[in-house]
Amino acid sequence: MTPLNSRAACKTISATAAMAAICLGLCGQAAWAAKTSPPGSTDNRPAVSSPVGHVDTDSVISNISASDRTRPFPLGEKVLYFVNIKTGDKLPSPFRVAFAASGMGVAPVEAGQVRGTGHHHILIDLPLPVDIKAPIPFDAPNEYLHQHYKHFGGGETETVLDLPPGRHTLRLLFADHRHVPYYMSSKEIEIFVLPRVR
Repeated sequence: MTPLNSRAACKTISATAAMAAICLGLCGQAAWAAKTSPPGSTDNRPAVSSPVGHVDTDSVISNISASDRTRPFPLGEKVLYFVNIKTGDKLPSPFRVAFAASGMGVAPVEAGQVRGTGHHHILIDLPLPVDIKAPIPFDAPNEYLHQHYKHFGGGETETVLDLPPGRHTLRLLFADHRHVPYYMSSKEIEIFVLPRVR
């Protein structure tokens, strides 16, 4: 085969390869368009070309780690609030209390130091602590008449309180894994616990 003939052969092979690539590309586009069009669709618009490296996201599990998916959004106001009770409520005891944090994540104490997270505490009949850098104390075991500190180190966002009848103030206080408060608390609310019915 002369050099001239080999050049012609190369051009023929190249043209054939190019045509095959175009055909494969068109077939791929048609298959992709058919897959992404709703059944029975009569849309006559030209098929949209498949994005480079198109991945069927319906069958792919996210490769983002759980900690990244649950990391709190860093911007915005940080707020603690009671969800189901408010100032002036008259409640029989025991009663359910639900609470939430916005702008911070909730994590159990066992997780250790996790940036942007903490856990809830309820202060009962107490003002905010004077020493904000001291860990929040614990009540004596089985305390009923003089409950002041409820810890939710398991990452809980609700509880059942059993308080003696009368007026009580409640305030949420958020703290880190060492129970040292952040500068983050709810508004104080005042509730009235009704006498027990015998």
